[in-house]
Amino acid sequence: MMDVRDYRRALGAFPTGVTIIATYDADGAPWGLTANSFTSVSLQPPVISVCVAKSGRVFPALSQCDHFAVNILSADQKDLAMHFASDVENRFTDTEWTAGTATPLIPGASAQLECTVHSRVDADDHEILLGRVVNYTHVPIPPLVYCRGAFFSAPQPEASP
Repeated sequence: MMDVRDYRRALGAFPTGVTIIATYDADGAPWGLTANSFTSVSLQPPVISVCVAKSGRVFPALSQCDHFAVNILSADQKDLAMHFASDVENRFTDTEWTAGTATPLIPGASAQLECTVHSRVDADDHEILLGRVVNYTHVPIPPLVYCRGAFFSAPQPEASP
């Protein structure tokens, strides 16, 4: 039998960016969660993926949505990442956010990707949500990075010509 905690530590050796995945529920209320299981899938067409735990309180809204946003957090948004990873019922309560085209957006993020649901893939205790990017913004500020249980700021490379 695999030691799940030890396996999780092994996976934690891979540094990842930190995002807040956000959508609206059927009543129009914003819902979101912190996720680091985000990746670019395709450039043509622009498709991304995020893995969402089926046991999470945001899963019902994400499993029914047509649109969602990936807010790639900036280095100074660690407290926001922790808040959206907490056990608070609706993490948008008392949180600053703006309405995007069809999704809730987090101000101050390094990048924001607004997506339509491209497809969903069952992955046992998670669902892989594939999104077609329909709108995006980004600013040249350092992103928040997570590795081995700690947050840190990624160094900013020199801009290439």
